[in-house]
Amino acid sequence: MGDYDKLLEPFKIGKMDIANRFVMAPMTTEMVDKFFITEEIIDFYEARSKGHAGLITIGSAGVCNLDGTTPKYYNASGAVGAWDDKFNEGWKKMADRIHAAGPSKVAAQLQLNYEWRPDGESELHAYAPSLVNSEGKKIPSGPFVGMPEKEFTVDEIKILVQQYADAAKRIVDAGIDAIEIHAGIGYMVMRFLSKYSNHRTDEYGGSPAGRAKLLCDIIDAIHEKCPGTPIIIRYSIDDLMPGGNRIEDALEQRKVIEAHGIDAWNIQVGFHEAPRPVANSLVPEGEFLPIAHKFTAAVHADPESVCYTDPSVKIPTYFGTRITNVEMCKKMVDNQDSDACCLGRTFIADPDFALKVEEGRTEQIRSCIVCSRCLDKTFLGQAIHCSVNGNIKNISMGHPEDKPAEKKKHIVIVGAGPGGLETARVADIRGHKVTIIDHSKKLAGLMNMAQVLNPNMENIVRFWNEEMKLHPNIDIRLNTEATPELIKSLNPDEIVLSPGGGIMDLEFPGRNNKMVVSSQEIKDLVAGQVPKGRGFIWWSACQAVKIEGGSPNFMRFGMSMHMMMGKRLVIVGGGFAGLECAGAMYQDREVTVVEEADKLGNGIGIIDRKPEINHLKQLGIRLMPSTKVLEVNDKGVRVETTIRDKKTKEVVEVKQELIPCDTVLISVGVQENKKLYDEVVAAMPEIPVHLIGDATTPAGKVYRSLEATNAGYALGMEL
Repeated sequence: MGDYDKLLEPFKIGKMDIANRFVMAPMTTEMVDKFFITEEIIDFYEARSKGHAGLITIGSAGVCNLDGTTPKYYNASGAVGAWDDKFNEGWKKMADRIHAAGPSKVAAQLQLNYEWRPDGESELHAYAPSLVNSEGKKIPSGPFVGMPEKEFTVDEIKILVQQYADAAKRIVDAGIDAIEIHAGIGYMVMRFLSKYSNHRTDEYGGSPAGRAKLLCDIIDAIHEKCPGTPIIIRYSIDDLMPGGNRIEDALEQRKVIEAHGIDAWNIQVGFHEAPRPVANSLVPEGEFLPIAHKFTAAVHADPESVCYTDPSVKIPTYFGTRITNVEMCKKMVDNQDSDACCLGRTFIADPDFALKVEEGRTEQIRSCIVCSRCLDKTFLGQAIHCSVNGNIKNISMGHPEDKPAEKKKHIVIVGAGPGGLETARVADIRGHKVTIIDHSKKLAGLMNMAQVLNPNMENIVRFWNEEMKLHPNIDIRLNTEATPELIKSLNPDEIVLSPGGGIMDLEFPGRNNKMVVSSQEIKDLVAGQVPKGRGFIWWSACQAVKIEGGSPNFMRFGMSMHMMMGKRLVIVGGGFAGLECAGAMYQDREVTVVEEADKLGNGIGIIDRKPEINHLKQLGIRLMPSTKVLEVNDKGVRVETTIRDKKTKEVVEVKQELIPCDTVLISVGVQENKKLYDEVVAAMPEIPVHLIGDATTPAGKVYRSLEATNAGYALGMEL
């Protein structure tokens, strides 16, 4: 067990024994069919039990009847129905399968978002504890929902409490081990708990205890309906809202809530509407651990903080905001920031995360890259996808270990990026003979460049290098140019082309000026190649890259130097690629981003786009949408900006400006790349040829590792 002994120790949640300190966080997967449990969602959780998660928490068990409704909050469409007996069979099947698959215990999280109705006949409305604050101003009712339409009456609260208890009874009777109540992140119970959103003057407001009364009533009702069932509270210990709850408020409410009998605290921070992000890549991992430590220390120090179902056990805490890697898990448990680790996206990325830690295979963990694209999907009411785990989108296709190929073939794959490598991995597991050809000297394709700009990508580059060691039968030919002749000489049965997208360039007067640098040239530099036409400085940089082995830290150090890019940088392209470059290269520079489209951030999802743009502004980066390059000369870049009326979109003004700079970096992404595909099809018309990855990028779209990985998995399962 080595360095991770504490993480692998069992612990107790009341009467429930948990095999290790890894808790799978509750998440909305959207893998339901009109709120019914599906084979896909069972398979999803079953795989995490096989991977030895200590406790698996089923997310979004809906307590309010949503049949026949269209919630404004899209995420609600992914609720796992628990408001009617018709869902019981699915819950039992899921509980049985998870328990049979591995050592995991199972909790179900009861949840109400922002919209509610008392029964299946009433209309669904946006509800709130209070319609206005103490100043008479309306309080918004959550993302996508707008202003609340109704304030809960006391009689309606009593109905809501009973809905929670009835849902808990169904779930427990189906074989689920514990109930978690979602009282965090700005959902309805948290809106009662928070000073920001609860301005009631009756028994359900007015004081910390009053604001906690709804939650306490729910706890009491569940105890009455489900005696002896452990209850876990997921709770925002700082909601980060102006005028909202701080850690001091959480510590005061803690004692009130514990007095009603609970067995664990699943603690987090934030509100969905909070003015600062809590879970995306802009947030340093572990940033909120000091707050978690304060709460955990208070629980540990209180002799009355004991579990309801076993008073001989102290109430444990587990924290789960912006924690993804095993080293941070070790740090938080060793430092007693919490007693266990609550991980969501980590278990999406790698279902075997806990098992790999247990078996000393941490270098083989397929790490979450914190891209938020799983969250993007759920907030659009769609089933989750994952940028590094192709099984998530393609979960209905099953697992390669369970589906050996009926006919073994020789598969030749061109491209050792995420698409090609995922195809190779899956095809090899299924029994095919696989050959990979790539012109680069390294595995992982453009991810080698991406990890320089985004350190979160480093672990996935490491993963692919480690993963390929587990597939010795794959013939990997790096530093080899794929030609139709070479491919044909290998006698393939099928051919997979994942050559990467064509790096887009632009034409404008002055394009050939030495100060203009293309993305292709940066890609060449990362690969240790001197771009054509570049002089001694670029040659020296390439030699240094070779000597240092192209380490990301060294490359970042090189980017910070002014020798190559100067102090004044203009980036042409305000989509995903351009903004990522700006965020990576701003230090000690004047950076301007020019984008011809009216909106910045094409290719960035709804979770990250606005925070990313705001972050770049805070760094002092000048962002210029609706701006096109007219020319580049020795003084800088001449641009033209079109200013439109925000409402009518009519042109108000067109103005030109010369932006002085040392370097103009073109970073406008990639486009469809069918050149090799057309050549191979023409040379071998009798052999099936597949084109995947960002080589298939449609015009105006941005394909990233998610699209490549998902396509690679699907193709690997079909070959």
